[in-house]
Amino acid sequence: MPFLLLAVYFHYYMYYKLSNTSDRERLERSFGAFFKHPKLYRPEVVINGHNESNLPIITSNEPSSINLGIWGILPEFYKDDWAKFQSLTNTLTIDERHIQGDLWYKESLEKRRCLILVTGYFTTFLKDGVTYPYHIGLKSGGPFCLAGMYNILEDGFITFSLVVGRSSRYIRKFQNLVDCMPIAITENLIDFWLDQTVSLEEIQYFLSKPSEQKLHADPIAKEIFGQNISYDSMLERYEYEDLPTDE
Repeated sequence: MPFLLLAVYFHYYMYYKLSNTSDRERLERSFGAFFKHPKLYRPEVVINGHNESNLPIITSNEPSSINLGIWGILPEFYKDDWAKFQSLTNTLTIDERHIQGDLWYKESLEKRRCLILVTGYFTTFLKDGVTYPYHIGLKSGGPFCLAGMYNILEDGFITFSLVVGRSSRYIRKFQNLVDCMPIAITENLIDFWLDQTVSLEEIQYFLSKPSEQKLHADPIAKEIFGQNISYDSMLERYEYEDLPTDE
């Protein structure tokens, strides 16, 4: 596969899978919020956004509650099928550098921001023509939050997108196929991100210069490249020779 096509492929792949292995009680303690529908939540080692997946989120209009949102934002008054819309314009991730002009989701960034609750995401490193996956998360394995924006549909369902931005120096150690990464919202900036009175200009400036979250990278087994493979030990550290490490 030519390198350019390989890069496009992994851009399409890399941030369409997340991980949340935290139990409900730990999420609630960590973020000081409670699930609206606690019986519907279940931890998942690998969450594949292409499968119309649900993730726990905290929205700006309900900052004391944890909702379940459908990954892949839809326009507020959209009435057709989620999969059909995603086949036309994939909205699992939206790059903050592309949010400009009159694009329909610009208003969502301005007025409807959310925290996406995860325990990790995945990057890929290319070395000598071979790709190697990494799991990125807190060293403790605990939950943290990523920047998102959302819409509420007429039927009450919430759909959201993961906001990505330029890769940090740290992430570039473990990812060399694309120059983007999820934007982590540190604890001291949670209120800022959810504040509906903050201007779009302030939000866009923040996204262009996000604060660093102290994360940890572990190489993992290549089974993560499978489309629908998930098992409990999948995120355990896997030893490869001569790869960048976080030691």
